[in-house]
Amino acid sequence: MTRACALVGVPRSSYYRLARGYTHYRPVEHPTPHADRVQPAALVPAERQALVELLLAEENVDLSVAQVYWRSFDEGLVSCSQSTCYRVARAQNLTGDRRRTRRGGVFSRRRPVVAAAQTGDLWSWDITMLQGPRRQDRYLLYLAIDVYSRFPVAWRIEYAESTTMAVQMFAEAFAVFGVPAVLHADNGASMRSHGLLDALETAGVAASYSRPRVSDDNPFSESLFKTIKYDLSCPLRFDSIDHARRWTEQFLVRYATRTPAQRTGPAHPGLGVLRHRCRGASGSPGPARSDLRRAPRTVSPSPARATAIRPHRNQHQPLPVSDRLTTTVYSGQIPNP
Repeated sequence: MTRACALVGVPRSSYYRLARGYTHYRPVEHPTPHADRVQPAALVPAERQALVELLLAEENVDLSVAQVYWRSFDEGLVSCSQSTCYRVARAQNLTGDRRRTRRGGVFSRRRPVVAAAQTGDLWSWDITMLQGPRRQDRYLLYLAIDVYSRFPVAWRIEYAESTTMAVQMFAEAFAVFGVPAVLHADNGASMRSHGLLDALETAGVAASYSRPRVSDDNPFSESLFKTIKYDLSCPLRFDSIDHARRWTEQFLVRYATRTPAQRTGPAHPGLGVLRHRCRGASGSPGPARSDLRRAPRTVSPSPARATAIRPHRNQHQPLPVSDRLTTTVYSGQIPNP
């Protein structure tokens, strides 16, 4: 029968069901799920508990489930299969790497929350790359801004990233604009260098840092970098480092001297053509539309409000002055108890 079923390509079980007319089949009204069925060879609860205690024994805490099973099997402590041992361990969440693993640090980096209620409360700085004439030509733009006013307080363009250049840039900025309360940056090499940290500590500036692998913890500097690179007058590639310095100086002067409303750019040129067509050839509005026109309303820009880096979600009011540098500034260093 086995050869005949193999010859015609019909499973032997199908042949028996068809030949016997399903007379041996008795359907069950409420079948028990396979996982809930009692297996004759299954471990009893006492055996499962003994196996769990064996996996949690002090001499086995750093061993894998397979190592514990075969060592216990050689000693005659288990009588089940390795797959059964794994099922019991998986049910108790005892699988995976049971050894001591490397952790990122004892203290987790807290979210930086820095408030800026006035000019000089908070500066933010970062370094970005500008394209040169060739693919291998790169220029680095150092840029620091006052977060409250968005004013660029310091900038320079160099060939490489250097702690000495960063310290010199901030020394000149402190002499011109004064010393800020907090300087926020990401976790770059120059930002966390001992030379810069010593200079900030000497000047009395608190250092604040972004969290590792969090791209939007330094939003103000990143936003200004995008404003610079997406400007229509920004070259895709600069001819030289002097060309990059000249263009960046012109842009930052234009950016700093314009009000926030003016930074959005002039009106679209097509609006003038549209107004001319609506007024007609005589240049005056038609009588049918003269009664519908209203005098233009002049809206003054709203005054600057307090801002912050990573404010709390439920925070809508600016933090008091006494709390801006005590409870809201979290640097990368471990606070003293």
